[in-house]
Amino acid sequence: MLCADWRGRILILKPSSLGDIVHALPVLSALRRACPHSHIGWMVRTELAGILECVGGLDEVLLFNRQALGRWYSLPGAKELRTLIRKLRKGRYDIVLDLQGLLRSALLARASGCPIRIGMDQAREGAGLFYTHSVPAPASLHIIDYYKEILALFGVKMEPVRFEIQPPVSARQVVSELMDNEGLSGGRFAVLIPGSAHQKKCWPAERFAKVAEYLDQKAGLRIVAVGSQKETAVVEKLIESTAVPIVNFAGRTTLPQLAALLEKAAVVIGNDTGPVHLAAAMDVPTILIFGPTNPARVEPYQRPDAIAALDPLDRGREADNPDPKYQIENVTLDAVIEKIRRLLPLSE
Repeated sequence: MLCADWRGRILILKPSSLGDIVHALPVLSALRRACPHSHIGWMVRTELAGILECVGGLDEVLLFNRQALGRWYSLPGAKELRTLIRKLRKGRYDIVLDLQGLLRSALLARASGCPIRIGMDQAREGAGLFYTHSVPAPASLHIIDYYKEILALFGVKMEPVRFEIQPPVSARQVVSELMDNEGLSGGRFAVLIPGSAHQKKCWPAERFAKVAEYLDQKAGLRIVAVGSQKETAVVEKLIESTAVPIVNFAGRTTLPQLAALLEKAAVVIGNDTGPVHLAAAMDVPTILIFGPTNPARVEPYQRPDAIAALDPLDRGREADNPDPKYQIENVTLDAVIEKIRRLLPLSE
């Protein structure tokens, strides 16, 4: 049982993806409340580490260089792996929480030499063979409820669920300058996020264009589109599909700056992708469009009003459903517009 006087060392393994890291942030918050004097570290992919600049309570961030470690059999990759394992062993952790649930994360937990290694009994690729404790799934499908079960193993309560995301002052300053340059300061704006790392999660850009027109005409909002550098093409397609002026921020912000931009938005609308989950975790009015991914597992926590999807709570326990009826194209424009009507004050 962990308590306020415990001064042990904990490592959270959750290197990716952005949305998954956001869902795991309440674990950090709960541990820090329960054990204010403990040492808490987090292993994260190098390109996603910026999100951890937006939260407090961490004593250490270990970088997981996926590009180098993916070539562990090469000389540079082997060197990177040895360096990482040395850092893990040097950490002398008392508890490792593997929230990633894959073979590589479980192997790293084992390589740390930590005596208590905890993961989910639904972990994939045989990861559970390397845990000392595997936690059964709760009746609820939501991943945050699963994390509650893991923490309950130590007598730690997650309630209230807190993400506690606060972009740093430097990021807010940069965003203010960007907004000044784009004529956005002092005005209300919506953020559209039409991209995703997976094409099956991408609602058609032409429908995002119709949403932009609706927000412009009915809510009087300026429109901003964001995405990663790799998603610039879909953002450009959105811009080309409408006469409504859209400010293109794709590839122009770091993760802390993205958080600083999203927190200012009147509404954020996008696919099942990390930045939209980030906005929801900051309590920004959000509409998240789901395709095959099971909303019941990763929807904004206890906010069913924030999702646009077919049968959102009636898809069974699978993380993804291959049934063609759940293709994201089957989420209609009218369904998303109806969500907007419920969230925003609109003109007739």
